[in-house]
Amino acid sequence: MTPRLLQRFSRPLRYGLLVAAAAISLPWAMAAHAEWPDRTITLVVPFPPGGNTDVLGRIVAAKLTTTLGVHVIVENRPGAGSMLGTQFVAKAKPDGYTILMGSIANVLNDYFYRKPLYDIRKDLIPVSQVVNVPNYFAVNPALKVTTLAQLVSYAKQNPGKASCATSGVGTSPYLSCELFKRMAGVQMTTIPYQGGIPAIQDTIGGRESVAVVNEALPYIRNHQLTGVAVTSAQRSPLAPDMPAVSESVPGYDVTSWYGVFVPAGTPPDIVSKLGAEIGKAMQSPDVKKQLEPLGAIPVGSSPPQFQQFVNAELAKWGKVAKELNLHLD
Repeated sequence: MTPRLLQRFSRPLRYGLLVAAAAISLPWAMAAHAEWPDRTITLVVPFPPGGNTDVLGRIVAAKLTTTLGVHVIVENRPGAGSMLGTQFVAKAKPDGYTILMGSIANVLNDYFYRKPLYDIRKDLIPVSQVVNVPNYFAVNPALKVTTLAQLVSYAKQNPGKASCATSGVGTSPYLSCELFKRMAGVQMTTIPYQGGIPAIQDTIGGRESVAVVNEALPYIRNHQLTGVAVTSAQRSPLAPDMPAVSESVPGYDVTSWYGVFVPAGTPPDIVSKLGAEIGKAMQSPDVKKQLEPLGAIPVGSSPPQFQQFVNAELAKWGKVAKELNLHLD
């Protein structure tokens, strides 16, 4: 309302109009200048509790709660090889308050499903790669198998009898098993579980022959499972005595990774700030100490670096998925 227009009203009425206008405009002005974050952030984990994705999510959430000064809570939304939780984040309001603990499964789903529930190229923005984690071939000790060569021999002598428990369809462990069967020339039944921990538990219990998961290192260290190989191209610095699959199967390389994504349309300043905070978090001594038992190697990349990495992963696994001709729908 202009000053000239206000002059047409009596002084008490003019005062009342000004107060009302201020009351109406104040919340909008505050909202326009509020700095992110000023309330609770939800970190969606698209897998069940207990697995590496969940544990890493809680480590990241706890650290960000301290550094950002607001609560960062974890919400598990498992299902469809991580697609349900990922779809939830992709459709969320792009304001920085709903974020995703993503993984290599988000790339693999783009090829394993003819109609994935989201488009990783259009619906999500990569913020920061959190860690790299190799998968482990962890065998039930009752099989008396202590090397990968012995596992191959056992599978060939028992075609179709040996089973390979993984953390779910379309996941990195699932691909690890399928690629191993093809490249090593063995017949094994791939059994997808709802998460790595159930796969481990059934392998320890004797229901499955081998678990191929990235949560296996603690169970290998306490001798509940026998570790025979890691799936990364080189040996893991956290398990240097364990051979890489590539030492027996040249060219084999499957490394799990985890990273934070936000919905497309999230303001660049929020993406940049969140990426910087995650980068610092992954280099902090207390976080590194928590990662070591998981066999996780911290990264903490910037948003552009993570975007470049995701693009490279899409190109790499697109070729592999075409060769394997794997479809899960």
